[in-house]
Amino acid sequence: MRQLRPQHPFAEAKLLAPSLRPGLVARPRVQRALDWREGVRLVLVAAPPGYGKTTAVRTWCASREGAVVWVTLDAGDNDPVRLWTYLATAVDRVRGGLGRGALQRLGVAGGPIEDPVIELMNALAAFDSEVTVVLDDFQAVTDRDCLESIDYAIEHLPAKARVIAMTRSDPMLRLAQLRARGELSEVRTSDLAFDADDAYELLVRRGGVELERREVDALCERTEGWPGALSLALLWLRAVDDPHRAVRAFGGDHRFVADYLNSEILGALDDDERLFLLRASVLGQFDAELCDAVFGRDDSVAMLARLEHSNLFVSRFEHGGLFRVHSLFAEFAGFQLAVLRPGMAVDIHRRAARWFHSRGLAVEAVEQAAAAGDHVLVAEILAEHHTHLIRTGAARTFLRWVRTLPDEQLAEHPELATAAASATALVGCGTIEKRRFLETAARARRGRSPRFTPHVDAEMGTVRAFTLDGGVHRAVLEGRRAVEIALASDDELVACLAGYAHALYFAGDPDEAWEAARRVIEHPDAERRPPSHAIARATLALIALESNHLSLARTHAEKARVLTGRIRSSRTWVGAVASAALGAVLATEGKPAEAEREFAHAERLFDDEVPTVHHAWILLLTAGIRCRRGRLDDGAAALAAAREELDALGDCGRLDALAGEVDRQLQQAVSRVADGSILETPSDAEFAVLRLLGSDLSVRGIGSALFISHNTVRTHTRAIYRKLGVNSRPEAVARATALGLLGANAS
Repeated sequence: MRQLRPQHPFAEAKLLAPSLRPGLVARPRVQRALDWREGVRLVLVAAPPGYGKTTAVRTWCASREGAVVWVTLDAGDNDPVRLWTYLATAVDRVRGGLGRGALQRLGVAGGPIEDPVIELMNALAAFDSEVTVVLDDFQAVTDRDCLESIDYAIEHLPAKARVIAMTRSDPMLRLAQLRARGELSEVRTSDLAFDADDAYELLVRRGGVELERREVDALCERTEGWPGALSLALLWLRAVDDPHRAVRAFGGDHRFVADYLNSEILGALDDDERLFLLRASVLGQFDAELCDAVFGRDDSVAMLARLEHSNLFVSRFEHGGLFRVHSLFAEFAGFQLAVLRPGMAVDIHRRAARWFHSRGLAVEAVEQAAAAGDHVLVAEILAEHHTHLIRTGAARTFLRWVRTLPDEQLAEHPELATAAASATALVGCGTIEKRRFLETAARARRGRSPRFTPHVDAEMGTVRAFTLDGGVHRAVLEGRRAVEIALASDDELVACLAGYAHALYFAGDPDEAWEAARRVIEHPDAERRPPSHAIARATLALIALESNHLSLARTHAEKARVLTGRIRSSRTWVGAVASAALGAVLATEGKPAEAEREFAHAERLFDDEVPTVHHAWILLLTAGIRCRRGRLDDGAAALAAAREELDALGDCGRLDALAGEVDRQLQQAVSRVADGSILETPSDAEFAVLRLLGSDLSVRGIGSALFISHNTVRTHTRAIYRKLGVNSRPEAVARATALGLLGANAS
């Protein structure tokens, strides 16, 4: 039975394109830059605030007949499931049912994020019209998994669809590759900046300010064409008696902005309207309900309508009741409020945080609490939600906020410190940070903090057991102690047993490890603890291999892979363990190329800034599989790197014996190669095949690459074996490399 994913509150306003104001300057140059071009998949609109990115794209969309999918992103979208749920829902709004398949896949826990993404791409391909997917505020998305999923979507985008991403900074997408293939169109600050003609149109023709052309040119030059500053300059120049003199006083420090906004905009409001506008500016995006709750009033609907009608930097999204304040005005308002009502902005953020928290919007709540600088409130919210965040694959989101807390605050919340250590271990590549979190929790234990509960103590031991940090022997002891604590308190037994089993395996005690891991998978809570369940399954797979139970090993390894996909953790430390186990199964099944790919994936995730047992382990597995594939120089390099880490680590349990075994395999292979010599020089055609024998290509794949039949490949391969005196592809690669016929790396 499939497990349904927990549903999160849905913000409809994120799918609404902003409305266009009348009187905008026509900018055909910018509109042409946004037009469809053959082969372009991604249009990147990148510029600082105030350059009219959203306005330009919204204007272009309004002139098109094709469908437009608009999603405004925020920090909460640093979660692949949440991100693609909004995207799929937005696509479904284009035509009912278009995003249904992707939403159904997203609603069920399990499988990689690529599955719903490709489902959505297929739906767009079947749609009978051009589709433009607009991602506004793209700079808010920084999570690696989210960005990789966007890359994957762009790679599989159908010909009649494309993506427009508006951002303040270049995202970590594969822009270089898209640019090289001609699939990227870029609209930059220089494209969006007003030229002298645009500025003249804005200030003189539409704005009615009596300026000479040279004065407009000078103003445009001093602002470097920044549309936001020129728009504010227009408001200012309309209000002065002598615009010719005023325009010469316009400076780069923008002090005039504050003077104008304070005297002309705020001065035109009554006290209640002025205070409301300043306070609303602090919130960023808001609706009447939030304003009523935070400001303690019941008339925000009417107030927002008045401010919007007055065109006072307040704009409403096209549908729904969500508003925002122009970013430049919001910045000014923050400074102004700090002078007029010191401490009020902090109080607004704090009230908003509690309002969001009461509605289960944890990410939004923490955003507001952090803006208030209220570490106590941030810790309070995270303490309530950290378990759910980690178990549902949002460990990175949790860590992002924990990192904003000072050590003193973490020491007061040892449950957060240990949860952060667990999340860091889960994500991977953060041993030093994990140690810092554990030491913070240990300070609470030494200080006899009442918050240092048995649960916290057991979780600390479990993290050390999982990560083997401090040595394998210590990991076993910590794991056993964690299990004893969990048994006594009936708390988190699944995680403790999984960590203990993992440590026992590396200690070379397969029987005890099997028993502990078996107890995990049979526990009633196992399915609700996918990270721990996945580690237990991977451990069982590794032990089954040692007992020559290959079918059972594959069953456990495949289950571990499914579990990591369930919480989108295939690119985490847990995913690396699952990949290592599956790679070991593939190697035993005689599929060395597939095994090495799994090991390579795990090695990237295990690689850390300090030596670790897991990284040394995967290097040894890699060395062994490269040896079997005939890539002896590469195998020797991996073995040397592993030995270097083993020497630095000390207590590595079974890895010392594994290193010895890999070394023996390597020496035997080298000896076999050295005993042979070339019997006859291969022909040029045979050399072409020989160069590809060390790759992952099949016989048919080699034939396709060389434009010859697979039968011809087999004929050349047999001739190569005869001429080199070998009987297999690995031996051919190894001997050819040793004889100097191939480079050091045959692949």
